Amino acid sequence: MENNLTNAAVRGAIQAKLSRYFGISEQEADSDQIYRATVLSVRDILAEKSRRFSEKVTEKRQKQIYYMCMEFLVGRSLKQHLCNLGIEQMYREVLSEMGFRLEDIYDCEPDPGLGNGGLGRLASCFMDALTSQSYAVRGNCILYEYGLFKQRIVDGEQLELPDIWLTGADCWLVPRQDRAVTVRFGGTAREEWRDGHLEIIYENCDEVEAVPFDMFV
Repeated sequence: MENNLTNAAVRGAIQAKLSRYFGISEQEADSDQIYRATVLSVRDILAEKSRRFSEKVTEKRQKQIYYMCMEFLVGRSLKQHLCNLGIEQMYREVLSEMGFRLEDIYDCEPDPGLGNGGLGRLASCFMDALTSQSYAVRGNCILYEYGLFKQRIVDGEQLELPDIWLTGADCWLVPRQDRAVTVRFGGTAREEWRDGHLEIIYENCDEVEAVPFDMFV
């Protein structure tokens, strides 16, 4: 269990998130708002643990692992984080005092559409094993806007609908504007030497600012 974390501190953290991001009190909040406030409070705990861990890695000049994969099928995060941190019972008690069941809050979280099968699940299991053994590791994948698809059966036939998962799971993502890069599509590229340096000049291309996001494991 996290040191010095109490029921009162957890409740205060959730109330603070409700006030800051929704401008409401706990008495006015619905299940989705409580879910998001709960996630943000847990994310703060994870961010602090990540900061302390990164400081140790830097201090000891440890080697770091970067796992590149097109997808990581991580599954729902809230229950996993509460269990791994040893604070699930604490959150259950606090939410019960606020009039909510933790199991209902779990149900508010969509399954992140960051993978669609064995490759993504294997990659996530590998990440879980590495982080459980305190390796300094980052997984790098594509942030898909949509998951595989949602299935509906209409008149006996399958109908595929977009899996818009980001509307409910975006609160786990931490934008890294400091790591944003420009990605160019189309157009042409030419080389030009200036003052002894090679420069690549792009012409008639479309530019997109790509912002990476962190998701804690």
